[in-house]
Amino acid sequence: KQWYQRRVAITAGISGFTGSAGTAIITKEKALMWTDGRYFLQAQNQMDENWNLMKAFMPGTPTEEVWLSENLFPPNKVGIDPKTCSVSKFKILSKKLDSVGLELVPVKENLIDLVWENAPKFPSADVFRHPMEFAGKDSLEKLDEVRKKMEKSLCGSFVVSALDDIAWLYNLRGNDVTYNPVFYSFAIITKDSSTLYIDDNKISKDIKEYLDGINTSIKPYDKVYDDVQQLSGRILLPLSTNAAISEAIPIKNRAVLMSPIQELKAIKNEKELEGMVACHVRDGAALTEYFHWLSTQVHKPDVVIDEVDGADKAQYFRSKEDKFVDLSFDTISSSGPNGAIIHYKPEKGSCLSIDKDDIYLCDSGAQYKDGTTDVTRTLHLSEPNAKQIDRFTRVLQGHINLAMAVFPPGTKGTCIDCLARLPLWNVGLNYQHGTGHGVGSFLNVHEGPCRISGGSRMSKHEMGLQKGMILSNEPGFYEKGEFGIRIESLVEVIETDIGPDDGKYLGFRTITMAPIERKLVDVAMLTDEQLIWLNNYHAEVRDKLKKHFEEQGKSPELLEYLDEATKPLVK
Repeated sequence: KQWYQRRVAITAGISGFTGSAGTAIITKEKALMWTDGRYFLQAQNQMDENWNLMKAFMPGTPTEEVWLSENLFPPNKVGIDPKTCSVSKFKILSKKLDSVGLELVPVKENLIDLVWENAPKFPSADVFRHPMEFAGKDSLEKLDEVRKKMEKSLCGSFVVSALDDIAWLYNLRGNDVTYNPVFYSFAIITKDSSTLYIDDNKISKDIKEYLDGINTSIKPYDKVYDDVQQLSGRILLPLSTNAAISEAIPIKNRAVLMSPIQELKAIKNEKELEGMVACHVRDGAALTEYFHWLSTQVHKPDVVIDEVDGADKAQYFRSKEDKFVDLSFDTISSSGPNGAIIHYKPEKGSCLSIDKDDIYLCDSGAQYKDGTTDVTRTLHLSEPNAKQIDRFTRVLQGHINLAMAVFPPGTKGTCIDCLARLPLWNVGLNYQHGTGHGVGSFLNVHEGPCRISGGSRMSKHEMGLQKGMILSNEPGFYEKGEFGIRIESLVEVIETDIGPDDGKYLGFRTITMAPIERKLVDVAMLTDEQLIWLNNYHAEVRDKLKKHFEEQGKSPELLEYLDEATKPLVK
């Protein structure tokens, strides 16, 4: 979502908060920042005393529109940059403010831009092809599928603004957004035309010929705001469309719906699934090699490895793997208390040294030409205490519960989220983030519309789980000022041999191949089924990574480390 990327940059520029979810409200007397539980500690650390942190989704915290309606009075007006606000959020704000006599005013020029010195320039990286050997389906076929969805929704035009939707649709990739292989653009699809709105300097002669071959014309990026005004009939606008586009279209012509491309993109084809499975073996091998290196280096006298050193070393090992392109997000390399900051980013000069006597949480991932990875492993490089073992084991139980789940096709992820939380709930504990998100294929590491999240955040637009989807399974636990624990693997939704005669039930196949820390597991707490799952998983990890290491001629010491890290546990 380009409005989303723009908003992230603007909120960081004005507040110092760099999290990927934030909404700022500034009045003459106050400055407030709304963000969710992933970023509470980060926001507190990054924002100064001029800012008030509003903990979204927590009891007692009003939504942005409620706060505005209770703290402003007519004839006050609320200004908003419509290019940084989705059509759905704009509607919610407008309706609530109108009910108390306040007016929501779209501004043509963002006020922060007027005072923002050294604002980032609009990126101009080249666009490149995503070949069929990885895409698995050509763009003409995708366009045909999209048009069938449009027809079903009685729409003659479709304005596409989500960057990953556009990249997927045209089998193109770019480098405009850090870690996400997408490019700034819009598209308009009609029954008989396809137009890509993009800066001409991003498009090579080869790409122009390719787009011409799939009957797609090219227009300047900003021309979309003029062209949408020329559309007629029922126009499909996805929920992520920015309000500047939606407000340019008469209300009677707007059909605000879930993007049909999101639905198509979420279900991976055979080539995409093949690539996702393959890249996770290479990625798990790189991560295991990093953990082996870390476990040997951190115990050497006079050797100091800080969190940034660790993140850089993990990237180094990944960069040596076949088809590596880049990371898929900033590595969360966090020792001890920093692990409790859910989306922590270490920085030189302020980060901690990795403490061999404390818990170390590493959440990392990469972009490969054949897939995208996202994995979290929590280690202890010495001897953990009883509290750490108990909390880790409960997180592991939740992770395994979800990994073993069986459910009817179309089940919403919110309906099975509790399976991952139950071992923590049983002792009055929880975690303030979702349990799972969709993942793209050499695309965004966070992808909708499927997810696994708490029922309080259930959305009518959430897509039920279907065969071929890829999601994360990532329960956690965070003790402020002490440590953080998270176990994250990616899973493929597969068909099981269980179910009624009219259709098989679904389950998950874990595709992440990386050992889970054995010394943090209290085997006595695991059920027999959970222990069998863990040992079977480790056997698969050992077999696949050992073969990979042997093919690469890796050291006997690394193979010994792998054997030890995946050795069966017994009660």
